[in-house]
Amino acid sequence: MEKKTFVLRDLEGLHARNSARVVMAVQRHGDAKVSVGCGGREADGENILELMSLNARYGAEITVTVRGQREREVLEEVEKAVNNSMI
Repeated sequence: MEKKTFVLRDLEGLHARNSARVVMAVQRHGDAKVSVGCGGREADGENILELMSLNARYGAEITVTVRGQREREVLEEVEKAVNNSMI
């Protein structure tokens, strides 16, 4: 299990587009289970509606937990996705 906490740098936070990018990054690694936590709530990394329901705004701290193969690689892709970088 790998876990990383970071701050959202995208001005719109974890909005629809960034949530979709997270889902795509996670789905590329079908053997990895990803959860995203913010403000005491947790969402499945493959569920766009759950991710958006976290209501994670710019400057919010989120924690991503990955279980499975290539955990570090998945963490890096998820961080890039939520901070609006190319993945």
